[in-house]
Amino acid sequence: MNSKVSIIVPIYNTEKYLSNCIDSLLNQTHQTIEILLIDDGSTDRSGEIADEYAKKDKRIKVVHQKNSGQSAARNKGLKLATGEYISFIDSDDEVSKTFIEKLLNPYNNPHTALTICGIRYNWLKTKTHKDVYINHIRQRKKNESKKAYILYLLTIDGRLYSSVNKLYKKDIVKEICFDEELNFAEDTKFVLDYLSNTDNTSNISFVLETLYYYNYGTETSTMKKTVSDWQNWQTSYNNLKKWVGKNPTLQEKFWLNLIHARWRISHIRSKLR
Repeated sequence: MNSKVSIIVPIYNTEKYLSNCIDSLLNQTHQTIEILLIDDGSTDRSGEIADEYAKKDKRIKVVHQKNSGQSAARNKGLKLATGEYISFIDSDDEVSKTFIEKLLNPYNNPHTALTICGIRYNWLKTKTHKDVYINHIRQRKKNESKKAYILYLLTIDGRLYSSVNKLYKKDIVKEICFDEELNFAEDTKFVLDYLSNTDNTSNISFVLETLYYYNYGTETSTMKKTVSDWQNWQTSYNNLKKWVGKNPTLQEKFWLNLIHARWRISHIRSKLR
């Protein structure tokens, strides 16, 4: 496939990592791309670095805006995107040179609605890494509802929770946006809203390779405080129940209870870090 892919990169004070991020995008084996760098009011040299890259490669477009948050920056990118497919990359992360190519290939199947790859978590302080989401995962069962299957995926591991490490179809994405009122789990809400807009016969394709490189150790103190506040987890859980609907099936109730327990454990772990 030679389809155009729009890569949206929200930027805020990541001058130390930004060049590596952009270089990894420019080095993609799939070259039919546009890179939308949304500078969300950076106070360091991030905006200047983005402008320098835009001068060198016409596939790069830069937008400078008043600091409005990551969700607002991503939404700005969505409005400007002209590709058939959309991907989100955080400006302090990097991707494999085959990231776009391998996430795009499954779309040769017309029933594919979303592609997801594995992630390599790099701990910057200890210089260690761990590869996740590269294990086999089952597809939806014949008599399983779409929502029950998605709840199952949310229960077994974290590959659905983030908006990165994925490739979306533009004609589905255009119906939704990131919730700019949320400062926790807004990625998960976006992914769930996206999947709600997919056809009932569609499927999710899992690329079992580590193609996205997530750098741990760049998080702000505000972000860490947000994760350690249980009320944020509870609000996200309430939003998840609303997404499921007023009359969940027994199967959906079962997965919801397991997710709540999983999030309780994750919250406790976050406070111990």
